[in-house]
Amino acid sequence: MITWLWIVPLPLTFALELLTGSGWLLTVANVFALATALPILVRSQRRTARGEEPSTGMLALAALALLLSLVPVALATTLSLTVLWLSMVTVVMLARWFAAGAQLLMLILLSVGSIVTPALMWSDGLTFAFGASTVIVASLALGLLLRMVDRSLIERHATAVEAERRRMATELHDLVAHEVTGIIVLSQAAARSEDAGVLTTALGKIEESGTRALEQIRALVSNAPANSSARSPIASGIQALRDRADGFEGASSLTLDVDDTVTEVVPSSVWPVLDRVLAEALTNIRRHAGAGVPVMVRVSTAASARPEERHVADIALTVINGPGPGGIGTGSGTGLRGLRARVDHLGGSLLAGPGHDGGWVLEARIPLNPTADE
Repeated sequence: MITWLWIVPLPLTFALELLTGSGWLLTVANVFALATALPILVRSQRRTARGEEPSTGMLALAALALLLSLVPVALATTLSLTVLWLSMVTVVMLARWFAAGAQLLMLILLSVGSIVTPALMWSDGLTFAFGASTVIVASLALGLLLRMVDRSLIERHATAVEAERRRMATELHDLVAHEVTGIIVLSQAAARSEDAGVLTTALGKIEESGTRALEQIRALVSNAPANSSARSPIASGIQALRDRADGFEGASSLTLDVDDTVTEVVPSSVWPVLDRVLAEALTNIRRHAGAGVPVMVRVSTAASARPEERHVADIALTVINGPGPGGIGTGSGTGLRGLRARVDHLGGSLLAGPGHDGGWVLEARIPLNPTADE
């Protein structure tokens, strides 16, 4: 309703000028302006209310109609409040939405014409011109301010959409990549085996992994709060890492070394990140090195590697695997980028690279007093 308040003064100004007997030239100017410019302004306002872009070409025509209305106003040597008010509204709209040089030219001409016309009056012309210039400058400022606000909203919307896309990609990768990689490894193992028992076990695990992945995808894309509980439980302690290691295909070749003092000093906000780091590391081992390679997982505290924070302790999660025959192929790098973002958010660091024996080493260090809000 507030955006339509600019229409309220129009019948008042028109009636006032009719009752005061301003002359037929002023009446012609007012009727022409109301008949031509007002429908365009109303249409533009309606399009804006529906969330659509107004026609800037039609707004330029409204500016042209008001310029023509200023001709009889200048001949009448009397100020027309109706034409001036419509000019002010048109200046605001054109300044907000102009997109071409012709529209900018019409904006300038209407602004100048609305200031020059009152100056042509025989008496007090400069005073009226000064008042009209104040109104027009204020209208230009308002239109340009709205233009800046519109652009800011567009940029913020685009940024929010991109951030949400990245969040969804990271969440989808974190939730599903581990399960899908396991399905592929189990499928390859089953294809190479002729033992019926191995095939039955592999198919059962594949069904379980596929079901979990499907539930996680549904929970991720669902907006219903009731479905939020279907997501994987959030890690809250060292047991989550033990469960992650036990669920690794080829757990018999995995060694988990945990410093007993870790569980007493690690903040709750760090455990979910450590769990995601371990899940991604194990997924990459299956993808790149293959099944059956020796894996060492070490969780311990260590002095900070940052020179300015030598007095601060870090929790370090190190995953080392030996060389293997090769897995299912290369990845996209999304997982490591997502992990780095998570670790950086807590003020930590993530390093990954080849080991001395031809394997791979991944180490995540997170301060025991993380900088991010819990």
